[in-house]
Amino acid sequence: MPAKKQSEKIKQSEEIIEILSFLIGKQEFGIEVDYVELVNERSEITPVPKSKAFIEGVMNLRGRIVPVVDLTKLMDIEYNSDDRFENVLIVKHEGSEIGFFVNEVKEVVRTTEEEVDRAARTEQFDHKVKGIVQKGKRLILYLDIDEVLKACEGY
Repeated sequence: MPAKKQSEKIKQSEEIIEILSFLIGKQEFGIEVDYVELVNERSEITPVPKSKAFIEGVMNLRGRIVPVVDLTKLMDIEYNSDDRFENVLIVKHEGSEIGFFVNEVKEVVRTTEEEVDRAARTEQFDHKVKGIVQKGKRLILYLDIDEVLKACEGY
């Protein structure tokens, strides 16, 4: 098979991953769009007594009670406490819904598995980050939703 046709075949087989990028403080994160149910403006959050420190409380989302997590506390991210989270990113995974505070939702970024730098994982984030996606000068921490949700279990 000619080299040109073989390289075209390889490029066609690369699966495109779409991730929704968002800001927490000055750091950009991303999560696969397949897990994102919606982005909601911050509404009233009801505190849950004796819950873990990263659980900000629960919110009523169209009659469903959804726990809301502060990723800065869960993942030990430096954050200026004077900044207010304006949005809640609602994620649905394996029948569970959970909300994450975010400052700003940026855009959907298209990438491939080959473009995810898995060697760049840090101990700070444990296994909650699959790797880093670089788009131009932007570095997007690509979250592993399975690991993030495991850390939230039993809130």
